Amino acid sequence: MRRVLPALLLVLALAVLSGCESTFDKAERVRAEQGTIADVVAVDVQQTEGITAETLAIIPSEDGLMAAVVIEVSSTGPGLLWAPIEVMLLDAGGAEVGTNNVAGADPTLIHLPSLVEGGTALYVNDQIAITGTPVEAQVTVAGVPVTTQLLPGLKVENALVTEDPSFGTTWTASVVNITDVRQEQVIVQAILRDGSTITSAGLAIVKGLDPGATAEVQGFFLGTGKGKLEVFAPSANGPDGAGAQSEIQAGDATVSME
Repeated sequence: MRRVLPALLLVLALAVLSGCESTFDKAERVRAEQGTIADVVAVDVQQTEGITAETLAIIPSEDGLMAAVVIEVSSTGPGLLWAPIEVMLLDAGGAEVGTNNVAGADPTLIHLPSLVEGGTALYVNDQIAITGTPVEAQVTVAGVPVTTQLLPGLKVENALVTEDPSFGTTWTASVVNITDVRQEQVIVQAILRDGSTITSAGLAIVKGLDPGATAEVQGFFLGTGKGKLEVFAPSANGPDGAGAQSEIQAGDATVSME
């Protein structure tokens, strides 16, 4: 954890200025606030018909204690909004070595923000603890199909990669809520592609963003830090406000996995 934890502390310090926080620190804070109530069983995720998932990348940390995953989720029918997702990492022998679906998991790590009808979306998670070498991911995506028109993703501007001599490769971006609805728990996803290979992945979370508002975010990469930067900020709330809950509402230990 030597390389991961200092970098995450850097992200937290920068988050004080930018209005975002790392998923790691948010999860630790929520668990501390909830106390033992967060130590509940992992949620039950049942696969939704018409939804498929392809693993694009599994990226272990240098110390072998954490892994990032990039999953492409596709729909052959209706879309999904704030859909529960479970990723189970397996080693070469088929044994589980890590999962995102743990007791007290931060909601931003176990939900796909949105998936439009007949479209594709990425799920990025850079905080899966592992106990071995993952070579395969089994992915289950739940959620009730959405028949209404989903909102477009938030606008991402000024995305840049920065090299820090102490903390490695970080990234920054401006995220603008171009929708007419407040977006809660905005999951800003960043990846680096070297040709067709995803070499690095990372997240930053904006607690909430009003229509027309802008948030400056900065995050850390798990991976080699090489490649072309791509940053996405999918909408997590629909035209009627359905979808991701505010952080206060999401503080309950019970998570709906319908």
